[in-house]
Amino acid sequence: MRQTILRLWNSMRRQDAEARKAALRIGVLLGVFLLTVPVLSHAQINTGAIVGRLTDPSGAVVVNAKVTLENIATGIKDESNVTPTGDFAFRGLTPGMYKLTVVATGFNTFEETNIEVTVATTTNRDVHLTLGATTTAVTVNASAVAVQTASSTLGTVVGERQVRDLPLNGRNFTQLLVLTAGAASPGTTGIWGNPQAGDYRQPSINGQDTNSTGWVLDGTNNRSNFSGGISAAPVIDDIEEFKVVSHSDSVEYGGFLGGYVNVVTKSGTNQFHGAAWEFLRNDKLDARNPFKPNVNPLKQNQFGANLGGPFIRNKAFFFGSYQGFRQHVGSTALYRVPTPAMMAGDFTGENPIYNIFSTRPDPTNPGSYIRDPFKCDAAGIPIVPNAEGTQTGGTACQKVPTSMLNPQALLYAKTLFPAPVNTGVPGTNGIDTAPQIQNQDFFSGRGDYQITPSHSVSVRVTHIDSPNISSGGIIGSSFLRESFGYNMGVNYTYTITPNTIFHLNFGRTWVNLHLSSKWNNLDYDSVVYPNWPWACGKSSGFGKHNCWAPLMAIPAFAQVNNFDAHVGQTNIWEATPNLDRIEGRHYLKFGFTFARHRIWATTQRAFEFFDYRQTADLNNLGSTGSGVASFFLGIPSGGEIDDTAPGTQQPSWTWGIYAQDQFKVSPKLTINYGLRWDLYNPGQYGTPGTTNYYSGHMDMLKGTYLIPADPGPCSTVGHAPCIPTGALPAHVLVAPNHKIFKKVWDNWAPRVGMAYRLKPNTVLRAGIGRYYDTWGNADVAVVQSEGLWPDSKAVASTLKNRIFFDPTATLANPLNITIGQAAQPDPNGPFDISGRQWMDPDIKNAFVDQWNAGVEQQLGSNTMMEVDYVGSRGMRIPVTPTLGAATVPGPGDPTLREIFPYIAPSPNTVDWGRNWYNALQATVRHNFSHGLSYSLAYTWSKSMDINGNQQPYNLLHAEKAVGGNDFTHVLAIGGVYQLPFGQTGSKLATSSRAVNTIIGGWQLNGILQGSSGTPYGVFFCGDIANLGRSDCYMRPNLVGNPSVSNPTLTGWFNTNAFATPAQYTYGNEGRNILRGDGLVNLDLSLFRDIPIHERFKLQFRFETFNSTNTVTWGNPVTQLGISGVTGHVYGTRSTERQLQFAMKLYF
Repeated sequence: MRQTILRLWNSMRRQDAEARKAALRIGVLLGVFLLTVPVLSHAQINTGAIVGRLTDPSGAVVVNAKVTLENIATGIKDESNVTPTGDFAFRGLTPGMYKLTVVATGFNTFEETNIEVTVATTTNRDVHLTLGATTTAVTVNASAVAVQTASSTLGTVVGERQVRDLPLNGRNFTQLLVLTAGAASPGTTGIWGNPQAGDYRQPSINGQDTNSTGWVLDGTNNRSNFSGGISAAPVIDDIEEFKVVSHSDSVEYGGFLGGYVNVVTKSGTNQFHGAAWEFLRNDKLDARNPFKPNVNPLKQNQFGANLGGPFIRNKAFFFGSYQGFRQHVGSTALYRVPTPAMMAGDFTGENPIYNIFSTRPDPTNPGSYIRDPFKCDAAGIPIVPNAEGTQTGGTACQKVPTSMLNPQALLYAKTLFPAPVNTGVPGTNGIDTAPQIQNQDFFSGRGDYQITPSHSVSVRVTHIDSPNISSGGIIGSSFLRESFGYNMGVNYTYTITPNTIFHLNFGRTWVNLHLSSKWNNLDYDSVVYPNWPWACGKSSGFGKHNCWAPLMAIPAFAQVNNFDAHVGQTNIWEATPNLDRIEGRHYLKFGFTFARHRIWATTQRAFEFFDYRQTADLNNLGSTGSGVASFFLGIPSGGEIDDTAPGTQQPSWTWGIYAQDQFKVSPKLTINYGLRWDLYNPGQYGTPGTTNYYSGHMDMLKGTYLIPADPGPCSTVGHAPCIPTGALPAHVLVAPNHKIFKKVWDNWAPRVGMAYRLKPNTVLRAGIGRYYDTWGNADVAVVQSEGLWPDSKAVASTLKNRIFFDPTATLANPLNITIGQAAQPDPNGPFDISGRQWMDPDIKNAFVDQWNAGVEQQLGSNTMMEVDYVGSRGMRIPVTPTLGAATVPGPGDPTLREIFPYIAPSPNTVDWGRNWYNALQATVRHNFSHGLSYSLAYTWSKSMDINGNQQPYNLLHAEKAVGGNDFTHVLAIGGVYQLPFGQTGSKLATSSRAVNTIIGGWQLNGILQGSSGTPYGVFFCGDIANLGRSDCYMRPNLVGNPSVSNPTLTGWFNTNAFATPAQYTYGNEGRNILRGDGLVNLDLSLFRDIPIHERFKLQFRFETFNSTNTVTWGNPVTQLGISGVTGHVYGTRSTERQLQFAMKLYF
């Protein structure tokens, strides 16, 4: 540990002088701000607070009083000074139930019990003392709910009982995020992150991207750098509560645009308590997916236990847990493989196919080219080709002469593709029943220690190991996805004086991911090595020659990604020191956040790409050509080979500094205002002194290629990475300061909010502020550079055989790699690279201006209602259009219309995006009383963005539309109801205690969700605009009404409403003009509690997911021109009804 700390310190000291000077400037500015208001307050991200004012019967403030707060569960007490204005405050409180006591001479002692403190929430508890002796106590029971009078922050707390009792498929708490207004879940995610047990959800919050959500566990960053999701979802029974925080007027929150999912785990108490559980699911009672002939076979067990209690009463506590997850689920994955007819050269049913060997200049249209269709004689037999591959005579047909079929394509198809079968589902002819096996083991331990009345510490460590084995997507293949890692958090609090508190949070998150896909029974040495030697002899692989079978990327056909990759997807060290002091009516917050983070990756894989263009009419690209025909002809559009050694990103440092005043202007009005500054600091791929260090990156906007350093000439170095000609080629530059991606220093985020107590139970709230995303692209983008020129470990091209046949780009060797020699960097430089995604080295991180205004109303002692208008505007949003192609449509050579014709068109992430969000959000929350608790969240919203790809150089005018996260209506209701059977005092109880015991103890729980469908648009493949692009970017012309009154699975939209645009033009259809099926889902559970002993309770649970088996259809196929497929629906957005049984023991 000591060496680790020293490495961290030395790394910080090595940061460039610019960073240190900037930090000094920020510190001076914030210091001046602090001196103007001489009070400080510490962070509340994972804690809560109680504030209040003491008054006498006349309304005058009371100053000379002793105010004590006691945690009812642990017995730990805290004392607050009373300011000259009569105010007191307790901050940094662990969520739970508290007792407040006020003792003042001349007044009755005041006691209020069962005050609930929730995470990231400030609770107001004004105390009105009555005249009398201190020996007389006036005791009141706190209201179950209370209006929030100290902040305009949006968010809903989901408490321990809801988390524990509501039905959750796979016991994953993220399913409950929809109980927060503004949260919408497009679907399950997380495959490329740390695999999570159960139905994992990664929501969009207030219209922002699903990857722009902060995940916090006990104040510690729990985010995956690689996927943007959660690294370790805690066990349900470990969660005390969580809150989705958004539009916060507190500058403690930074780094994400959408919001924070703030989870607090349980701690031990003065009583030993715990639980043990077993959840069981199988396929016997599940419903069948409407697209599958049978119910998926399933065996699933989820089991575990936890235990908490005191080490030393009122002082030291522990809490630990284990959960195992074992799932074997049968698969009925549908796919499409080439038919025997295709293997014989018959492509009837595909788009018309043309012969690339007949390509010649168009004599009537200079700069354009024409091709002949493949031809047959009168009997339908293909015309025998001439020596150069052309055909003489005959009429157009869909058949290729067998002599022109590529023997290696036939070998690949016959060896690896299974025989077609009748699936009953149009567009598919294969079904894979290989099971998916997931095993997960989760351990967590937490300790809390009140060292002295002034010093306390909390430590938690969470470990997860999750291997997952499934099919690679087709019979005979397999895919391994295994992750393992941990999250650790330490919270230390030092109460310097009752009004001054220091708090330090330290966290560490580390997760590694192993991904591997292979053909199970393939003899790599006898099949791959002789035919694809360019994919052999790698650092890892299969067989004695270390081979990978190239993935044949044929559009709309099954593909197996034969590769092996290791990703250090999350590696975060983070510390957040804060200070807290209270004076008068001011509560200031001042703190720092600094995080060291990086990822690493090693990738081995081989791809070959096939598309329509190689067999298309070059003057009718929208409706001609076939990728599968191109494959059997052995004419690829490109390929990719990667064999990168572990390339560790140099550590990135993300800094944040903030200061804020929470000013209680009057008993009714509180104003929050503050300022935050963050550093955006993308990483640098490779480590100095290793070969990974020299990998370069394309700057598509400046027409240059940047490398961190010059490795030297190949004639001297002798191996890659090196410069083949000795001197850097034209347009290749060494990056300034050896850093490709630039830091961004101007991330100033002012915020202000107010809460006005209009009536005792009514609060008006409003706020506005700016948020910056300092995590979104900071790490992932750098791995796009791995192994590239002047290295030779990664080679890619997608622009082969576009017009004429290129004999150097064949199915046997699409990249023309020299066999048997060490690979050398391309002597022509890096500008032959295509098929890569780049990021603008000068990209600036996104920011969003957010505002909200609303009213919160308490209805009785247990119910709260809140209605808000919520709006935002996002700038510098990252989008990834294809750049480098011709900027406008037109005839002739498209390179003549390109800005930098020497750079291949490629996807490029830039900060040109914008987004807008406006919503009406309503929340109703009823805390548990009379056996019932419930919450309701409703959102009516519109989310728009600029994020299209047809006209990347005209985004503002051509690509603005509703975004993919636009869900017009979202409703979620969750409830827990103890059925009144057998309860004492209930009308449904009997006079017999035995009978009441038998009929009592039942509880009904449920979650009802409903949301609008997801937006989508249609497209087609074909470079009709003649931009020189190979991607499917074109939108059609809209010539009719695309909606149908009664959508069916074979006609979800009107395909006749779209037409192919005229040659050399764009389509006029807008983005996302259609919308998918709306979601309705009801999950229910029924419990039966059986008391065993005073402290033991056995609980039987029966749970149903999608209880009504309501089908929500998935979006249809949106690519135009696929006969019998376009407009068809092949899947569901919902999950078919599933049943689960469980038993839990509480003690």
